[in-house]
Amino acid sequence: IEVTDLDLGAVAAGAAERLRPQFEYADVALVVEVGDPPEPIPVRGDVGRLTQVLSNLLGNALGHSPAGATVTIRCGRQNSLAFVDVIDNGPGIAADEAERIFERFYRGSRTGTGGAGRGIGLTIARSLARAHGGDVFVDSEGPGARFRLTVPVSERVGAAATAVTR
Repeated sequence: IEVTDLDLGAVAAGAAERLRPQFEYADVALVVEVGDPPEPIPVRGDVGRLTQVLSNLLGNALGHSPAGATVTIRCGRQNSLAFVDVIDNGPGIAADEAERIFERFYRGSRTGTGGAGRGIGLTIARSLARAHGGDVFVDSEGPGARFRLTVPVSERVGAAATAVTR
C-alpha cells in the first residue's frame, strides 16, 4: 500500500465515473452524493487500492440490481471515520449470510441479475479496507443492501489537497 494524502470523496466519485458506462449499459441509474458543494474528506490511503474496494462494491451493487433500479454512492464523515456507502435496491442479503459473504469463496444464496462471482471480491475488499485502518460492513434489512467502507479521517491539515483519482 502506497499511502498518500487524498480526498475520499474524490476517490469515490472517480470510481463511480469509471464504472458509469457499465451502469448505463445495464439501465441502472448511478447517483453520486459527495455534498453540494463537496467538502473534502481527508484520509491517508492508497488511491488505487481504495478505488479497487469501491469498484468491487459498485460492481456487486450493479450485479444485484435489475434494469431500472438505482445505485447510490454516498460519502461523509462520522466522528473520526470517513465513509463511503454503496446502496442498492436489489434482493438484499439474508441475515444469516451478512458476515459469511466476506469469507473467501463464499457465494450467497441470492444471486444477482449478473450471476454469482467467484466469492473473493468482498474478502479482498475487506482486507484492503482493514489494511487502511478501516473496514467494510453490510447492512441489509429487506430488499436492498448498504455496504459501507470506512477509513480513519486524516488529522493532517490540508491532507485532501493532493487528492489523486487515477
